Amino acid sequence: MRTLILSDLHLGNGGPYDIFAGAAELPALLDSLTGTPTHVVLNGDSFDFLLNDDPLAVDPKRTLEQARALVKSAQTAPSLKALGRVLAAGGRATMVVGNHDLELALPDVQAVVRSELAQPAHVASRLEFRDGTAPLLLEVGGARVLVTHGEHTDVANRIDYDSLLSTERDSRFRYPPGSVLVKSLLNPLKDQHHMRYMDLLKPDFQGAVMVALGVKPDALKVLLTSGTLTLLRRLIQNKGIAPAFAFPTDDAPAASEAESHLAQAIANVDLADDEVDALLSTLDPEHLNAFESPGALGRARLKLCKAGFALYARLHRTVAGKTGTDYFALEPGKDELAESERLGKKFGPQAVVMGHTHAARWHQGNGRVFANTGTWISLLRLPSPDASDDEWGAYLAELQGNPALEPSRQKLARLEHRFTCVEVAPHATGATLRLAQWKDQGLHTLGSAELKAGS
Repeated sequence: MRTLILSDLHLGNGGPYDIFAGAAELPALLDSLTGTPTHVVLNGDSFDFLLNDDPLAVDPKRTLEQARALVKSAQTAPSLKALGRVLAAGGRATMVVGNHDLELALPDVQAVVRSELAQPAHVASRLEFRDGTAPLLLEVGGARVLVTHGEHTDVANRIDYDSLLSTERDSRFRYPPGSVLVKSLLNPLKDQHHMRYMDLLKPDFQGAVMVALGVKPDALKVLLTSGTLTLLRRLIQNKGIAPAFAFPTDDAPAASEAESHLAQAIANVDLADDEVDALLSTLDPEHLNAFESPGALGRARLKLCKAGFALYARLHRTVAGKTGTDYFALEPGKDELAESERLGKKFGPQAVVMGHTHAARWHQGNGRVFANTGTWISLLRLPSPDASDDEWGAYLAELQGNPALEPSRQKLARLEHRFTCVEVAPHATGATLRLAQWKDQGLHTLGSAELKAGS
């Protein structure tokens, strides 16, 4: 059966935090599959259970309410009904749990999702759910393809499945540190300061906090308690070596991990002593300087923003200079290839398909294909790799003036969409695997490889 793999849709609940960008495109893609029975694999973070102001805790009643809000959303429901039509046409579907929708591991939540497919029970049952305790191993046309979301490689977002799947889940499970940062800082930054671009930096939440500190450092003063602000001062003053960064959450163990990751990220920013002093002065908003300021505060804010954007840049940007037209690179980094090689040696697939990073990838080498399915949220262009501080200053000043990324005001900080997926099509001697982009009502190939049956 033909297989289509997508990930990181981040389907939302219709609220102000929603980031899913393919409300028209995803149903169209799914409906295009109904002519031939197709296995649709939604490889993690299909939904986003963090896009709300609820406490971050395992509460069965609240989780079901969140699930119902997600599946009934005007942005989400059409895609689920389109998935139901794929099943009705003889297809099947698999939803893999990700770090933003780990609640899908709960049977009651699974039932809520199936109920929105608008299909009889025997058809809806063709949707199955899988946790991430082991990768999904597919055989298509005799070729072997390994599928995993990929959060297992990211210590800040790794899911503790032993606790999540335990009968003592309510007392044992703790959300990953990245989830704590989303709830404690990123959601309030979006709500109170309209910083929409915070979400686009996922899954690098530490980087997002540093960008916020650079673009609008006084925002953190409004969000944090006096005790937490004191700890943040120490964190900056000691360049990352500080006591526990007490996020306002009941999830103390995860908060401790979150602050540790943030502390290390800040420690890696080369702030001079006068820049540290200037940054600390932002606790008084009247001391804020403009980005073009030659002073220490301007330098500190530029350093924080550039450091915060660094991972996002490495994931998405080519090494081409200002004239480069292919902004979003497909070539994976060394760590991605190393993990693909490790999984290949352990499980023996001909192809490894991952998600999580939001960066579409394609690589052929050493007898194996590696692909990342990218994301269905917006992508943010950054300044060119050789941009000067003045160019970065202008870019960050635009973010400060247009934090909600209103389309009519986008000049330097521009949003783009790249709706990508992986298709595996069987044939007589194996399968064709391709990374493709959905645009103009069709799939356009970005990379393609032949996988021989039984190789």
